[in-house]
Amino acid sequence: MQYLLKRYIQLLLDEQCAKNGQIAISAQNDTICSYGNQAFILLAEDILQKLDCAAVIVAEPLQPFPAFLLRRSGPEERQLIPRDSESRTSLHDIPLIRYEQDREVLLNNICDALHKRKGCIVERVGIISQGSLTVEQAYIAWSSLIHATTIKYFEDLLSTGPLLPDETPAIRQYKNTYLKPLDVTQYTFSPVIPITPQAMLDEMNLLGQATVELGLVDSFFGNISCLLDKTLYISQTSARLDELSNQVDSIPFDKLSTTGITASSELPAHRAVVLATGCRMILHGHPRFPVILSFFADSDQNHAFDSIGSLPVVGGEGGVGGLAENLPKAFSQANTKAVIVRGHGVFVISTTGCGEALACLTDVEQRCRDIYFARLNTHYKI
Repeated sequence: MQYLLKRYIQLLLDEQCAKNGQIAISAQNDTICSYGNQAFILLAEDILQKLDCAAVIVAEPLQPFPAFLLRRSGPEERQLIPRDSESRTSLHDIPLIRYEQDREVLLNNICDALHKRKGCIVERVGIISQGSLTVEQAYIAWSSLIHATTIKYFEDLLSTGPLLPDETPAIRQYKNTYLKPLDVTQYTFSPVIPITPQAMLDEMNLLGQATVELGLVDSFFGNISCLLDKTLYISQTSARLDELSNQVDSIPFDKLSTTGITASSELPAHRAVVLATGCRMILHGHPRFPVILSFFADSDQNHAFDSIGSLPVVGGEGGVGGLAENLPKAFSQANTKAVIVRGHGVFVISTTGCGEALACLTDVEQRCRDIYFARLNTHYKI
């Protein structure tokens, strides 16, 4: 169990989510096992003893945005309501817990929130998440909260500008230090889609790892597909993109009946896009700045979609929620290799393989970062 707890702490550090030395995980085994910051361990163990769950993570985020959201909210506000689709689906809302000097009152408030939700923001502490059955669930929830609060903060910031005295220097530091240019040259892909299934699966696995390492998707979200010999290979639903081995389904492309029970819920959209564009590969990620800017897209009267710069923006939920209709239209009408889905993420297509798909996704994120900070500077001189 100690090895498992260390592994998830290292994942949070590798993904640059939490501050080194400011993380603790407690989990139920035969007894309670804990690892990490001692003060946070005491809090995590107290929570674990009050809750009927398997694991608790207490950690201070690397960036101050969750704390800013809590401080920017009114004293009567008890939760944040994210608008991006992943957060709405997996988190619903995010409880805000104000600091209490009475530790028992603070503990009860945290536990009340975690009885109803997967995690919460706690003033002067950070983010706390719980996993009902496994440590992995607590880790996924914690990562999801970072994703949700980052998108929520920068969405609110573009609407209101900074409201706190320490926001502007933190934003500048984040932009100039943390948001480094995305470098895809460190990854070597075949210049064409491999002709054998195993070689192609190896390429998909490397693509998944690269997408996660570059911060273009959280491990358990997003999907990849590739068409080879009338078979569509697609990542399974809830598969870790950085550990895709044995988590890819092969589905006959021309089979009309419902198949791919474990395949990604985006399977209908992938099929429809391949049919409309003739592409061989699709990569779907959740880079943050395209998601943020999707809420500020410009209306395009000449097309059935909005746009950010030259990038089309469409509506629709995952699975059968409209993407299978909206994505093919946007790809075809805009003659583009990338489409942003409002509040959801980005789909990119390729005819040559993983290298082109990764380069396209990173380009969309970089372009949206540039547009976002240009608008922020225009409106608020940041």
